[in-house]
Amino acid sequence: MPMQVTKLARLLTRTTGVMAMTLGLPAQILAQPDSAQPAPQWSGIWNADGSPITLRVTHQNDQLNVEPLVTMGYEWRNSIGEIKGNSATLDVEYQGVVARVLVQLGNDNTAMVRALSCQPDYHVVCALVQNQQALFRRTGAASAQSGVTGTSSN
Repeated sequence: MPMQVTKLARLLTRTTGVMAMTLGLPAQILAQPDSAQPAPQWSGIWNADGSPITLRVTHQNDQLNVEPLVTMGYEWRNSIGEIKGNSATLDVEYQGVVARVLVQLGNDNTAMVRALSCQPDYHVVCALVQNQQALFRRTGAASAQSGVTGTSSN
């Protein structure tokens, strides 16, 4: 299983940068937070489980900014994400592929990332991320709280 997670993290990171990414739920049906619950903790340094891939995530209001720190040489661009409670969606571009990515926060400084859609669907990257997900772990605070300023790229 650890080998699958490492392989999956690499594949998903290629198409997300966050975090890496499958076909599924539209953003409109993502759950809203209960007002009695504490605010989700998005900001921090996140590592793909079983991989050196590292991202800095910051948020401002309902917007999520992802900055690649360690990429293993993969280059991608991602949009500013939209946060809805414990879930966020963002678009990622990698080698001609555009993926819509869902990130779901866990209760223990973890986040599960998967692709909601990937185009063109015949591209090998889209075939590889279909029905896959990657686990990210928060390992520290985001030292540069730059807010949300635009797209990220590496």
